[in-house]
Amino acid sequence: MVGAWSVGRNAGRNGVGVRAAVVLLLVCMCALSGCRRREDPPIPGLRVVVTVAPLAGLVGPLLPEGSDVRILMKPGRSEHGYEFTPEDLSAVGRADLIVYVGLGLEPQIERLVASKGGRVSGEAVGFASAVGISADGHDHAHDHDHEHGEDCDHGSVDPHLWLDPILCAQLVPALNEAVARASARRGIKTPLPGEDGARDLIARVMNVDDEYRAALAGLEGRSIVTHHAAFSRLAERYGLRIAAVIRPLEGVEPDARQTAAVIAAVRESGVPVIFVEPQFDHESARRIASAAGVGLGRLDPLGDGDWFALMRANLAELVVKLGGKG
Repeated sequence: MVGAWSVGRNAGRNGVGVRAAVVLLLVCMCALSGCRRREDPPIPGLRVVVTVAPLAGLVGPLLPEGSDVRILMKPGRSEHGYEFTPEDLSAVGRADLIVYVGLGLEPQIERLVASKGGRVSGEAVGFASAVGISADGHDHAHDHDHEHGEDCDHGSVDPHLWLDPILCAQLVPALNEAVARASARRGIKTPLPGEDGARDLIARVMNVDDEYRAALAGLEGRSIVTHHAAFSRLAERYGLRIAAVIRPLEGVEPDARQTAAVIAAVRESGVPVIFVEPQFDHESARRIASAAGVGLGRLDPLGDGDWFALMRANLAELVVKLGGKG
């Protein structure tokens, strides 16, 4: 809750005097310079900040009752090149727990977490670091062949870790430990889900992995074309092949050469659809699909905070469009 400043109440009945006017001016200058510290109302649980929506669904089941989870990246926006606001960064500094991805996906947050001087006072969990993936190429989930403009401006490492259930299961212990430390620091007495909760969450995540393996059985080697390079980990995990991506560079529409390459890849690979994403305009995809004589499907890399619903919706779409065992 943002505290309100009040001035001029003791100015007298003859109007605001010079002294009150000076105070008012100083208050306005202070507000404009951002010198007021926002204070949040107390809550019985933890105050948690996550950068991308799927992380909320992974940390939520591990939190004590009364916790609040804030998702920084607004719905409908791409996760690439997202500019966090000063209010977002302030929320990170006040959080009991911050969960982010790493690998250059949220450079503002990574700098804030790494900065000296206590700018982040709570626990911080970086997904990539927690599961042992670094940005220098030590990554085994992205070693498939790249074709037809699959280059991504994150280098060779795909930061969409949350779309791989196995990596998500590996993240859970680190989240659970961070929740325990943050709760102890806050002196929270509410019982935590703890180890039992973590085991249950891992089992639920692994059930999603089982569902993908069963539904996509027999489709190994099938090609897909996606809007941007978000699904390479999922494809690698379940034996699919990325034939092309429409946006080889994040935030940049494909040029004529890239468009022609994608059309050729669609025709050569025999894919039935091009998968668009709700965070991007679909005009380029429509033009390419029309030229190649295929339809459109929809895969969502982010969702609304329910990781399980996100993964199952994407699986259902893959099954329908590729003809798996739904």
